[in-house]
Amino acid sequence: MVIKKKTSVPVTLKKTLTGIKGFDEITFGGVPKGRSTLIVGGPGSGKTVFSMEFLVQGIRHWNEPGLFISFEETFVDLVENFGSMGYDLNKLSKEGKLIIDQIVIKSGDVRESGEYNLDGLFSRMEHYIVTNNVKRVVIDTIEALFSKIPSEVILRSELRRLFLWLKSKGVTALITAEPGQYMMTRHGIEEYVADCLIILDLRIFEQLMTRRLRIMKYRGSAHGTNEYPFIIDNTGFSVLPITSIGLEHKISSDFLSSGIQGMDELLGGKGFYRGSSIVISGMAGSGKSIFAASVCNTAYEQGLKCLYLSSEESHDQVIRNMKSVGLDLEPWVKKDLLKFSAVISQNNPA
Repeated sequence: MVIKKKTSVPVTLKKTLTGIKGFDEITFGGVPKGRSTLIVGGPGSGKTVFSMEFLVQGIRHWNEPGLFISFEETFVDLVENFGSMGYDLNKLSKEGKLIIDQIVIKSGDVRESGEYNLDGLFSRMEHYIVTNNVKRVVIDTIEALFSKIPSEVILRSELRRLFLWLKSKGVTALITAEPGQYMMTRHGIEEYVADCLIILDLRIFEQLMTRRLRIMKYRGSAHGTNEYPFIIDNTGFSVLPITSIGLEHKISSDFLSSGIQGMDELLGGKGFYRGSSIVISGMAGSGKSIFAASVCNTAYEQGLKCLYLSSEESHDQVIRNMKSVGLDLEPWVKKDLLKFSAVISQNNPA
């Protein structure tokens, strides 16, 4: 008798694209589908922005209705705050694609009498999930839900039950949380029951603010392990994974003269390849600025526009100094072929 060995078939974890620029690249496909992801960060770190964009992008690109459970911000506040990013939450709400449910828990509303559980919240969410065919859920924030619970045993039990309940409903959930004083999360258990853990960090050093994102945990999936800078602007949340920049850009075979007699000959008689980057290195007074201005001057003569970034001299100072060596840049400024941007350079250790 021949016994055949069973060959194991690798199971690929299903993922849900967030639509957040850069994030889906470092997670190789988004957050775990049908599971819960924990977003941890302090005040102003971007937890709510990340979560709401996850819902809005799901509606826009994949027609997946979303549910936002808010324990802190009102519907009106959320509509106004995200309106500046071009998100019309009021319109999405009227269309039944986005449900924003504000739950206010006041200290006087909590009484310890009998067994505490989240059955009321589960019934509320299940109604929306079934009625509106919700696929994406956000709970913002978990501290507001559990802050009034005096029993640590009940708190831990209900935390586990919340994550298991969401998983049983097949929805992809984001749950925001605040960091603890000595632990990664406030209660020290949230990170263990979540399938994916994302840390958002806001740092201020020497009056310079930087935002960083790190994926601390992702069950069943490889992911980027570095700290990634991110920004929040009028277009939303954007992660900047430097390592994801592809080298597939098109190049030019045209040349641009350096504008300096003899330099083009040293470069093969034609100058620099157009679109290339040239580093000019030298000590103070060696002629770096004059070299750069000469290249710009040649570009203007060919009808090309130029942007001059200066971190040491003002607009007028550059023009004055270049006139002393026979380079008059002022006509190009008047013809809108030369644009100056002069700012003070500051060291940023981040």
